[in-house]
Amino acid sequence: PDKDEKKGKPDKAGKPDKDDKKGKPDDVEPPMDYDKCDHELELLDFSKATLLAKNLSGTFGGMLRFGSVATVHGITIDLIVRGIGTYAAFNSTRNGLYGDFGVLNLLQTTQGRLAFTFVDAATEDAVEIGPFYFSFFDLDSGDLGGGLGGESVTVDSYAAYQLREGANIYTGKEFGFTKFIAEPMTPVKHPTLIAGLTEEQLQSSVTIVYPKTNSFTVNLDAPLGKGGRNFFFAGKSVLCCRA
Repeated sequence: PDKDEKKGKPDKAGKPDKDDKKGKPDDVEPPMDYDKCDHELELLDFSKATLLAKNLSGTFGGMLRFGSVATVHGITIDLIVRGIGTYAAFNSTRNGLYGDFGVLNLLQTTQGRLAFTFVDAATEDAVEIGPFYFSFFDLDSGDLGGGLGGESVTVDSYAAYQLREGANIYTGKEFGFTKFIAEPMTPVKHPTLIAGLTEEQLQSSVTIVYPKTNSFTVNLDAPLGKGGRNFFFAGKSVLCCRA
């Protein structure tokens, strides 16, 4: 899907100086070893998933249900995504699957808090899986650029994370949560294949390792601008495992 925000030439003058990045504050955990890969953590595969429900439009309004995202101990696992606290889509039809990725659309100038829950496809019971990789892609500031604010993803209760060396993402702490924020930059082309990410796309991605759990929450932030922003996510990423 195309991004919904209005297009305009970015003002590169707003890009922060490399020596003044917020990317390595003392209270943010160090990233994982770039060469470390654990294929046992590659549990989630959205390329083989099916979209069973697509009526997530706002807080407590419906859900996204990705069928067969994993098989654990012979149990087929579905992933349910619901809005909690605050969530508003600009165009809810953007929510769903896109290539090897799941997609969530967020109204610009808003924040969205979402719960991701794993359930047994047959019984509907919540199921613990993990540890596992979960990755976000295409974090940028879109066509606005110029320091007007980039997309961000905020997480907690994770074990580790991985960014590309020289990533266009900086990190910070917010009320005990870790926030991954896109630097002001020109738009990054939407990813379609996990195995075909360009260097530019890798520099706009982050992979998180979650411990064993049946659910986790994520805050999405699309500040400033008109329209909507699309957040792409998947399980494995070549940030950790190249093949």
